Amino acid sequence: MTQTRLTRHAAVRANQRGVSHETINAVIAWADVELPARDGCTVLRFSRERLGDRDLRATLGPLADRVGSLALVVAGDTGQVVTVLHDHGRPHGRRYRRAA
Repeated sequence: MTQTRLTRHAAVRANQRGVSHETINAVIAWADVELPARDGCTVLRFSRERLGDRDLRATLGPLADRVGSLALVVAGDTGQVVTVLHDHGRPHGRRYRRAA
């Protein structure tokens, strides 16, 4: 498996939030929700329906519980992970802001 490329910011955020590279790779490989974000980026995350899939949970094993609250912002042009954050499922969604 190839190593997922993280920006320096994403690496710092993943470390601060206790998110392993294995978990990031699982989100990239299995996430079923892709939402547009600013600057040509895409947000990857899991839907509740996908997390309820028994086959997926068996495949992911202990990672299944970790990936449910995780969202990745991925650059559309390079495929690098720009940032890693916990998606708390607020009803109004999260606003993914442009980098300063």
